[in-house]
Amino acid sequence: MEPPSGRTDVPGSMQSNDHQSDLNPGTVGSAHRVQCPPLSQVLSELASLPPASTLAATEPLPSDKQKKLFESLQICLKAAENADVSDALKETPDILQKLWKCRSPYLVPAAEAMANGSRAPLWRVSYGKTGVFDFFLQLIASKETIDNRVILHALRLVGNSCADTNENRETVVEHNYTAAIVQHSSNPDLIQVVIPVLYNICIDFGPAQTQLAADKIVYILLKLVKDGAFKDKDALLDYVFELIELVGEQEQGIASSPDGTISLLVELALDEDVASTPARFSGLVSGLATYLNNTRFQEICISSYIVPDILGVLSRSLTFKTESSAEDTQALAQSRLKINQILAEISGSTSFAQYYPLDSPLAQSLKTWLKSTDDQLQICSCVILGNLARSDATCERMVQDLKIHEELISILKSDVRGAVLHSALGFLKNLAIAGNNRLVLGEAGIIPAVSRLWQYESVPQVQFAATSIARQVIVAAVDNISRLLEGLPRDGTDSNDERTYLSLLLALFQKTDSTPIKTEIGRTVASICRTLVPQSREGDPTAVALLDRFFDLHEDIALPVGAMIAQSQWPVVRSEGWFAMALMASNKAGAMAVSRSLQRMEILPLLEKTLGAEASEPTEEIEQVQMKKDRDNISVLVQELLKSDPDTLAETDKSTMQQLMHSHVSRHLQDSKSTVNG
Repeated sequence: MEPPSGRTDVPGSMQSNDHQSDLNPGTVGSAHRVQCPPLSQVLSELASLPPASTLAATEPLPSDKQKKLFESLQICLKAAENADVSDALKETPDILQKLWKCRSPYLVPAAEAMANGSRAPLWRVSYGKTGVFDFFLQLIASKETIDNRVILHALRLVGNSCADTNENRETVVEHNYTAAIVQHSSNPDLIQVVIPVLYNICIDFGPAQTQLAADKIVYILLKLVKDGAFKDKDALLDYVFELIELVGEQEQGIASSPDGTISLLVELALDEDVASTPARFSGLVSGLATYLNNTRFQEICISSYIVPDILGVLSRSLTFKTESSAEDTQALAQSRLKINQILAEISGSTSFAQYYPLDSPLAQSLKTWLKSTDDQLQICSCVILGNLARSDATCERMVQDLKIHEELISILKSDVRGAVLHSALGFLKNLAIAGNNRLVLGEAGIIPAVSRLWQYESVPQVQFAATSIARQVIVAAVDNISRLLEGLPRDGTDSNDERTYLSLLLALFQKTDSTPIKTEIGRTVASICRTLVPQSREGDPTAVALLDRFFDLHEDIALPVGAMIAQSQWPVVRSEGWFAMALMASNKAGAMAVSRSLQRMEILPLLEKTLGAEASEPTEEIEQVQMKKDRDNISVLVQELLKSDPDTLAETDKSTMQQLMHSHVSRHLQDSKSTVNG
């Protein structure tokens, strides 16, 4: 917590398979404003392909010799079943080269037989060592037109040979064969093999994930899905979405992805036929969240008016059937959290209000979401509208024209979850910074509304935010100070002691262990003193009456101010405490309250230390100025306490202050005006 308050961003809210492969949403059309380059263009721009092929040039061979070559290959494969695999297969690369050299039709069954052999885990390393693996990689990377059946079996062999076999994966990555494999994704006859191959190369192997990311695989896969490449191939989609999750977090891939990647992610997440299961939907949302952590894609999202569609994605997350499994339920919950975090980040951008002003359809829709019965929609509304509340003019319009504060106060009074309360409080805090809004908020009942949350122990962030708003609305606002000092409704007990809303804050001060909450309560008390004490000196009857009530009904009113002085985390807060305590001491009833707090909060040692510090001790000029102010205020405090001589001032404390008066205070008072310096 940083006690000196200002407008802040409103907070949003408080697996893959491990087996190997054998709003009314905005119209989706809005995402089309971002250019999505065609697949052919992206594939043609892939990183440089592997080195030149070492495959032999064409040389005819009689068909009977071709047949004998194939039979020799079969013998080798048969022998490998019962002997040392590498030894049995050592002749196969030469046989394959000869079949290729004559462009033999036997290459198809030969490739199939070799691919079938790659199913055996023990053969995979041998394929790599003997050169079989390299041969088929070169076929895949060849620029020559090759029978689809040969390429299909070559892909099968590569995919199987990479399963749990890092030696072969390293070969693929070293020569960037991933790009060659990806090139075949545009072939509808091969797509059903390309995807599992890429999966087997990537799973649990970071270098391949990095390389594929650089090859723009996320965009390529999304574009394939969008273009219908997986129609009637539903089983492949699970691999596709898992690949997107595996590779999507690679920075290199995000940086190189086309602008249209973001619109594809949003559009597919909204497509009920594509993102038809919680798992697929959650995978797309994870990708969306990753890309929108990048500033470039955030700005694209804002300037291309994609934000309404992201709201649509949040709405879509609520449409899945409630009988989903526990795993799906958890995945959807995480997706909603990620979407709201995305929206919090985006709406916090300085350019957001330029494209989505307060009178935009987006803002109007969000205002209706404040009344939603769904937590996540309410949080979303509070987050985005709260981040639009960046200027006094906007905040005043929200309160005085749109009456948004009334919906927010209704939320505070309702039985919603802590995350919703936290977001609503963050929004209200921004609205309360505009001075002209404070009285309107007070009239709307904000103090009783937040007072019930001062006991919200299960979520300390809510407790703190509710305490902070109380301080915010009473700054220089006598009417709201009066409301804070109003008596609480009687609870039916026989007690004759009158308790106020401020009494509840003081009770929280005594109960909580939270230094930020204690400090915020102290700052509330200090703010009341800053407003009422000067006005009461001028004889203002309202201020005089309120100040009497302030001291008479709250015996321990000085303790929170003492806590401001006792804490060491924020020097500026300590200085604010000295100032407030000096103001208190200038009032007779206040002097009694201050003297009671001196021993309980161990203030005197701090007072002596501050007065006794040499002027040269602080190293920064700003520290020297602040230290001088502190000494001035302490000098006034000591002078006022000795002058008032309250009965509650212990003799030992009085003696100490008299000594300080002679040794330090007189000197400081001669050097400074003897007035409180705030």
